[in-house]
Amino acid sequence: MRASDEKIRLLPGESFRLLRWTNNLLDVEMVASDGTCLPLAGAGRQWHHHTQLELTLFTEGSGTRFIGDSISHFTAPDLVLIGSDLPHYWHLRERSSGYALQFDFGPDHPFWRFPETRPLLDIWRLAQRGIHVTGRAAAALAGLILEAVGCGGMARLACLMRILATLSSAPPGERRAISSSTFVPPARQATYQSLQRAINRVFSSFAEPIRFSDVLGESHLSKATFERHFKRHTGKTFTQFVAEVRLNFASRLLIETNLPVGEIALASGYNNLSHFNHQFKALHRRAPRAFRLRMKQECARPQNAPRATRA
Repeated sequence: MRASDEKIRLLPGESFRLLRWTNNLLDVEMVASDGTCLPLAGAGRQWHHHTQLELTLFTEGSGTRFIGDSISHFTAPDLVLIGSDLPHYWHLRERSSGYALQFDFGPDHPFWRFPETRPLLDIWRLAQRGIHVTGRAAAALAGLILEAVGCGGMARLACLMRILATLSSAPPGERRAISSSTFVPPARQATYQSLQRAINRVFSSFAEPIRFSDVLGESHLSKATFERHFKRHTGKTFTQFVAEVRLNFASRLLIETNLPVGEIALASGYNNLSHFNHQFKALHRRAPRAFRLRMKQECARPQNAPRATRA
C-alpha cells in the first residue's frame, strides 16, 4: 500500500466535489450536479493527503480513524472535517457507506471577499488539526449533506454555504480538534513518502512481529533521520505508534466481539498477555475487561439517559 498525494479534479461547472460510497472506500463515485454518478478510485483506505478540505460522513461502518497524529476508534454515524494537506486514512473491518464533500477556498480565493465569511477563518485554522463534529451540529450537517446529494447548480452551492454556516455556528463542545497542535507534515515530499511506507507497513501488518530494522530499510532513511522525522510527523516514537495502532485495534475487538482477552491480545500482535494488559491500561486508563464492561454499559444505556455522577 503506497502513500498517495491525491490530486482532486472537479467536474466542469462545479466548484466542489461530492462523493458517495455504499460498500467500501475503494469503490467511490462522484455525484454530479445533474444526478449522474461517475466511478472513482477512492484513496480513503490508504494514508493520503490533498490540498482540499474534506467533510466526511460515515453513515455505516466502524473502524480506526487516522488523522494527523491521532489514532482513534469510530462507529457510524461519524463526521469529521479534514484540513488542507492533513494526512488521513480509515482502517475498516467491514463494509461501510458514507459521503464526502471536498472543497478548496484558499487564502486568495474570492470567497473571502465576502465579510460574512470571516467567522469561517477559525474553522479553517482548526481544520488543520481535523475537527470531529458531534451532537446536534453533526445531525444537522448530515441532513444538509444528504440534501446536497439530491440537488444541483445553485441549490447545491447553497447547501454548501449552509453547511459552512452550520460548522461555524456549532457550539465548541460539538467540534473537537482531532490531531495534536504539534503535528507538522514533512516539508519534503520524498521524506513524506518514506515515512508513509513505514506507516503503511504498520497498518498492514501490526498483528505480526514488526522489526524496526525492516521498516527502517523500507524507508531508505538513516536511523537518526527516520526517528527525528517520524516523531515530528506523528507526534510519537515508532514504538509508541505501533503500540497505539495495536491497542486501538484491540479496543475495537473488546467492544464489537465477545472474544477472550487472551485471543484479542494475540490478534493485536501481543504474545505476552501481561504486557498487553499493562500497555492497554496505560493508554485507555482501564484494564481490558473493565474497558469492555464500561463500553458495553455505554452502548446499552438509552441515548437520553443521564450519566452516573460521583457524589
